[in-house]
Amino acid sequence: MSIPGKLVEGVFKRVLAADLTPELITKLASVGVDVSGPMEPAYPRTTWYLAIELTAKTLFPEDGLSVQLRRLGAHIISCLQSRGIIKGAWLSMARLMGPRRALKQAMDFTDRSPVKVTITERAKNEFSISVDDTEQPDFLAGLLEAAIAMLGGKAPEVSLEAEREGSSHFRATWR
Repeated sequence: MSIPGKLVEGVFKRVLAADLTPELITKLASVGVDVSGPMEPAYPRTTWYLAIELTAKTLFPEDGLSVQLRRLGAHIISCLQSRGIIKGAWLSMARLMGPRRALKQAMDFTDRSPVKVTITERAKNEFSISVDDTEQPDFLAGLLEAAIAMLGGKAPEVSLEAEREGSSHFRATWR
């Protein structure tokens, strides 16, 4: 399954645009993500993974790869908010709902995602999250952890519990 060009464009041309140095833009083009022109309708997953890894290594060179990927995931969520891509009214409403209700409601939109996500409530402040992808689980954990924090969850923690049958299974908790 491929990654839609609109998603790649959104991440690299909108969310991360301010972080893309000329050197990183050249590196991204070398792996198949040319942000200087129109985006492709879809990208192979391997191209997406390479672009994410290159970006993580460039933005957070002092860390090891797993930390780089986790930090990039969190950075993307932070940029959605700080760069005004997620509007204040929506974010205020989501925070009022809290992580529990907002995550449950987000399940209504997972049919539009190139990565299938299943969220199962374990307790009031704990979810099991299954993602049909085993590549870059640290990136996914960083995205999830930062999203829970953005939604008002205190001290969120997301950990990989298992990988099986082409899926990553995470445990997400917060106070």
